[in-house]
Amino acid sequence: MGNASWYDFAVAIQEEALSIGLLNRAIPIAPIPTSAYITLAARPTFSLLDCSKTRELLGDGHTHWCTNLRTMLNEEAYLG
Repeated sequence: MGNASWYDFAVAIQEEALSIGLLNRAIPIAPIPTSAYITLAARPTFSLLDCSKTRELLGDGHTHWCTNLRTMLNEEAYLG
């Protein structure tokens, strides 16, 4: 559930890691347009992963990616 760009994802990782002490300082994170990312493959302007078949098979018990990110980073902080 929820969608995010790679920029949004990087910012969320940094914010959560700072809040639980995995990082001790913020670093600049800058969004870049697809046109600035050199690749041989054509990149779509906007695309989302369709999880409808997964929801159909497993039910609608999905949690938001931010919640899963927070859980994973907290586990990492706990395990050291």
